[in-house]
Amino acid sequence: MIDDAENSKDLRAEDARLLRGFAAYLTVERGLASTTVAAYESDVRLFLSVSEKPLLNVALPDVTAALRELGREGRSVATLNRMASALRVFYRYLAADGELGTSPLEYLQTARLEERLPDYLFRDDVERIITAAAAALKDAEGREVSPPERFRVARDAAMLALAYASGLRATELVNLPVRALDRRLGFVQVVGKGSKERLVPFGSVAAGHLDVYLDNYRPLSPVESDFVFIRWGGKDQISRQTFWGVVKKYAAAAGVPGVKPHTFRHSFATHLIQAGADLRTVQELLGHANISTTQIYTQLDVKRLQEIHRAAHPRK
Repeated sequence: MIDDAENSKDLRAEDARLLRGFAAYLTVERGLASTTVAAYESDVRLFLSVSEKPLLNVALPDVTAALRELGREGRSVATLNRMASALRVFYRYLAADGELGTSPLEYLQTARLEERLPDYLFRDDVERIITAAAAALKDAEGREVSPPERFRVARDAAMLALAYASGLRATELVNLPVRALDRRLGFVQVVGKGSKERLVPFGSVAAGHLDVYLDNYRPLSPVESDFVFIRWGGKDQISRQTFWGVVKKYAAAAGVPGVKPHTFRHSFATHLIQAGADLRTVQELLGHANISTTQIYTQLDVKRLQEIHRAAHPRK
């Protein structure tokens, strides 16, 4: 499951058994997505990459020593705090499951993080990126390039338009089944984190891009699939890495630097807040379990207003 070289060292049989039980607990009892379960497992393995003790023999000083060692290796505070959080959950599971009497990490301290506001795009930048993808399709049609190339550019344009119009997570986007789209009403049914379902509208612009892709170009693929966004001739959905490549390609074509897949989700939420949408609605559209997670986007709006004020007011 884990491909990172740093986390690939062989596990003791007992440690491997504990990790398997932990993964089953996260999946079955807590209902977490497979990507989230893999992230928890990866963080425990990261700890094991610098610890020599069996997992059942670990004490608080062992974890703090590992955190210091990883910090000296250049790991970010965010990475260290994430690992510490995963280990807390892991050891609470071991205690609840009877493997340990109590968790040794209840008093584990983590470093304080400076609050980092998520990156987002201005509306014009989003339009430039999606327009670049649409222009690539028009160029492909004009030059009558091969069906696979026309298929790919139509897919990419639809994917970028839907990413911004709906604010879907990258994983939700690439795993989207055809049956989840209601193009007539302009809604998509999403199964998000913790297998929670939500309905998200996506508007007429994204619907237009989807119509072009699904009606004109998707039928060109020689293989049928249950997923919306697929490889040419492939039955399975595209990967997150492919989506990342699509974002980088058209952001570069539009001359917009520093764009990542999640930037579209941040932009979706920020632009809704700027337009006056209430927090509860944005929370539901994003699929956030806690509204405090959504509140970060109000800070982005305040920051933007401050920047405009500093730039325009005569008494800075």
